[in-house]
Amino acid sequence: MSLGGTYEPIDSVRGITNKSSGKMGLALAKEAYIRGADLTLVVAKVSVGIPSVFDVIHVETGNEMNNVILNLIPDFDIFISTAAVSDFEFKKKNDKKIDSNSSLSLDLKPATKIIRQVKKINPNIFLVGFKAEFNISKEEIICCARKQIEHAGTDIVVANDISKNECQFGSDNNEVLIVDDEVLTVPLASKREIAKVIFDVISKKLSSHVY
Repeated sequence: MSLGGTYEPIDSVRGITNKSSGKMGLALAKEAYIRGADLTLVVAKVSVGIPSVFDVIHVETGNEMNNVILNLIPDFDIFISTAAVSDFEFKKKNDKKIDSNSSLSLDLKPATKIIRQVKKINPNIFLVGFKAEFNISKEEIICCARKQIEHAGTDIVVANDISKNECQFGSDNNEVLIVDDEVLTVPLASKREIAKVIFDVISKKLSSHVY
């Protein structure tokens, strides 16, 4: 399971990141642990404390997370990708601190989509993707989720609109859509309760072999 937000350095002291807190990922990790799962957490920048009971691998950049995950994937049956991984990385990184009196232009390129690599390495893994969108319609969110299923082979996608009240990055609650062939709407609830619903869906899918 991956969680948190990655950090892409601009120079030796500055970088770009996102507001992901890791709260949803931690809620899922706790629920998985309660249900008896043997899990490893790949953790980027988070604002929550990770209990020592978990096996944790800390990473910073999207590339580091990609390398760790691809090494782990062959040994696991389920991968839950809750991390908010940067969509872009710098073409060239500066190893020194850039002078603040200088003009700065950032040259970015699309980052590797980690989730699209997973099933190439382990076709039998049950893959859970997350899709955070901002201020778009429910139909558009479902469309984005289904595009991820098409391109990455995710078995289910948990999608949400982070522009909604109480559903932003870092909130304790969320309102999500769980998308596969059908769409399950989970109304506003604590992330702990949403984690239970997500694992109920995973368990049902695994037990019925519909993946």
